[in-house]
Amino acid sequence: MNEQAEQLASQLAEARADTLRIFDLADEAELQRSPGFGYRPVIWHLAHIGVFEGYWLLQKAQGLPATDDAYERVFDPIHTPREESKNLPTRREMQDYLSRVRDASLGYLAGFDFRDADPLKSGGYVFRLVLEHERQHQETLLYLLQLLDPSKKTRPAGLPPEGDAPEQSLWPDPGLWPPGGMAEVPAGPFRAGAGAGGFAYDNELPSREVFVPAFKIERLLTNNERYEHFVNEGGYERREFWSDEGWAWREREGWAHPLYWRRDGAGWRERRMFGEGELLWYLPVTGVSWYEAEAFARFRGARLPTEAEWEKAASWDESAGAKRRFAWGDDAPSAGLCNYGLRFWGTTPVGSFPQGASPYGCYDMMGNVWEWTSTPFEGYPGFEPFPYPEYSETWFDGDHRVLKGGSWATGASVLRTSFRNFFRRHFRIAFAGIRLAEDA
Repeated sequence: MNEQAEQLASQLAEARADTLRIFDLADEAELQRSPGFGYRPVIWHLAHIGVFEGYWLLQKAQGLPATDDAYERVFDPIHTPREESKNLPTRREMQDYLSRVRDASLGYLAGFDFRDADPLKSGGYVFRLVLEHERQHQETLLYLLQLLDPSKKTRPAGLPPEGDAPEQSLWPDPGLWPPGGMAEVPAGPFRAGAGAGGFAYDNELPSREVFVPAFKIERLLTNNERYEHFVNEGGYERREFWSDEGWAWREREGWAHPLYWRRDGAGWRERRMFGEGELLWYLPVTGVSWYEAEAFARFRGARLPTEAEWEKAASWDESAGAKRRFAWGDDAPSAGLCNYGLRFWGTTPVGSFPQGASPYGCYDMMGNVWEWTSTPFEGYPGFEPFPYPEYSETWFDGDHRVLKGGSWATGASVLRTSFRNFFRRHFRIAFAGIRLAEDA
């Protein structure tokens, strides 16, 4: 293998090891069940990761037959409905299948021509597609595992026994908390979308100049204390804060507070990945749908930022006239810059990473929790689906909204400021929170 192939092989191996460690968090009996809300059994995702790899690296790139026709059928999310995802193979059987696919993939990689002009193969795009897919599914797995009762999961080695929050030494002294309030972003153009170099999905392209009117955006994420005030002030009962569709979903689902909150006397407790504890005021609120975020914004006399506003506030260096790949610059994410990649297995206090602040002084724009925007998920002008419409184009349905920034469970490569996550407006299980904006 050449150096580029060896690097990809190492990244693929590392991602697979991370995936298997996530499946170690719960017994197979739990993994074989749906975690709730009609989702497929957690273990379904293990074989799906292998089917995706085999489809792109063996079938599409080389024209080989499917490794296993039954797996192709059962673990295809587009053509096999959720309700038919039952009586699944065992974890051992799935891992045997993944090993067969991976052996064939590595054989292909060993002789791969990175100079191939085919857009699917050029520069190793198809391998990076497979790698990115597995990293994203790792976070999806964690969404589903978060739904499981903490008693049904095994705490990873190294986490403090008292909880899944970060070490006290990381938490800012309340007297030295970073400044809140709104950052002012002047009117002007910026470069939206993915720049040259590095992997990007079709929905991040083409990069283009966008003029954004002046606006204000909060420096800090909405914390639990501020959202608790909304709850205590009757925010879930007061019709004036909700859109017609949002109110219908609130009534249908019985929403009265964020997904993982539980009333405890006069206060609240919050379920985390491996335990339940007192609701901590300085952590960002999470487990809220877009409709809830919208209602909270109305309660505060504000609104959700547009995607363009968020991306400009996160990435545009006015003095240099250039876009940053990450909020702090182009250097890869690291421990001192943001909360990502399962470092703490949970959220960190808002504003904990001042070195990772954006050009306009906004904190936590990378990692911690995804941030809802007001923008429907759709293609940029000149959008072309590649390499398959089901990743992006199928979801240009008017219901999905764009989320930006990543969470504590997001891998480093996905934290880029151009990345566009997208979920339906009633979706609550993502590690998603709120940052408010206002007109200037």
